[in-house]
Amino acid sequence: MAALGNGSQHTALRADYDLEDEDRFFISGVEKAGAKRNTYELQLKRKKLIVGLGISIGVVGLVALILGLAYGLSRRKLDYVCPRTYDASKTDLVFFVVGDWGRAGNDNQRRTARLMADVAGCMPPAFVVSTGDNFYPSGIRSVDDVQFDESFRNIYTAKELQVPWYVVMGNHDYGDAVDVSLLNTGQCLASPSGPDQCAGKCCYSPWWQVQPGFQARDARWNASMGGVVTRRIALPPDAATGAPRSLDLVMLDTTPIIYQYAGASWVDFLNGFNAQDADAIKSSLQQQLNASYANGSAAAGGSSWRLVVGHHPVRSYGRHCTQPDAYDCDDMLFMRPWLKRFRVAAYINGHEHDQQLIKSADDPVHYITSGAGSDTRKGEFDDLDMDTRTRDALFLSDTQGFVAVVLSGSQMRVHFYTTEQSGPTYTRIIPQPAW
Repeated sequence: MAALGNGSQHTALRADYDLEDEDRFFISGVEKAGAKRNTYELQLKRKKLIVGLGISIGVVGLVALILGLAYGLSRRKLDYVCPRTYDASKTDLVFFVVGDWGRAGNDNQRRTARLMADVAGCMPPAFVVSTGDNFYPSGIRSVDDVQFDESFRNIYTAKELQVPWYVVMGNHDYGDAVDVSLLNTGQCLASPSGPDQCAGKCCYSPWWQVQPGFQARDARWNASMGGVVTRRIALPPDAATGAPRSLDLVMLDTTPIIYQYAGASWVDFLNGFNAQDADAIKSSLQQQLNASYANGSAAAGGSSWRLVVGHHPVRSYGRHCTQPDAYDCDDMLFMRPWLKRFRVAAYINGHEHDQQLIKSADDPVHYITSGAGSDTRKGEFDDLDMDTRTRDALFLSDTQGFVAVVLSGSQMRVHFYTTEQSGPTYTRIIPQPAW
């Protein structure tokens, strides 16, 4: 009986500890283990999240640092220097060429002006050539226009740039891009009968830039318009023969030659587009080139070197000659045989907001674009195919800059400076054309 009692007590104990309790105990253990595992996984996820955030922040910071450095480098003040080949004792003449610059001293214009000033400090120019579009957006309103100070006198202040500036007109100097509402409301005169009518009024005209009153504000200014002006620069005599030598700058007003401007809102401005004679300008150009060449005779008054300067390009890979609605190079095509015939070393222009040097194997003339004096067209040449680049496009740049020309004996070194490099970005030696 006792044994039975003990057995019953044992059986009762087993009955109290049933399967459900055992399962509950097991599940409770699993839940605890799962809870610990969940806690661990949560902590691991948090750690990963923190690490991930740290890495992301680090990457973003690194990218920001790289971008900041890149921006800083792009804005840094380089110490611009002269070409290593420059030797003042062996140099006959130095001059600069800059175009499309007059933007009231904006950042791009000031960067180019500083570049010019730095290079002029070690390689001072005898003069500066401006290829036009001297005052944006639509030229000068009177001889007292404040733009002359804002875009020129207060910008090119370096001591070495206080030299003559030989200037041609561009289409914007003639009034291109004028705000038509100023004409429609009568705030500016669309077709004045003469200078007297412009007194005290808004009167856009390229004519103001060639007036004595305009030059009186700054003696450096030597502008021409409406025709052709040859400026002869004396050079040291020939070392071997003692014969006289010179450089002729043939300054050409090209805007009246571009026929697509006919009918524009600005063609009747004072002494402007419609007041010019394109055929007479072409005839004068041919005559002056012939006189400069003089059949190869220095004794007959011929010059050793000839350069023609105009605003519009004869050859270009910029938008003014490559877009479907661009005809500038077509209108200027008549010049190519004349440039060859009269032994012109180079044709120099602006208009395209970039720098270019084009030289074909079958054409002795170099075509130089210097129109990067302020704002440029970034990506201008991105779509230009490689065959074209390697065929005759020797240099193309969509960065601000100017051209420095160094004449020594029978060689002309053309240095293309950009604001992105301390020294010349590209240099080309042009030999004196054979007479």
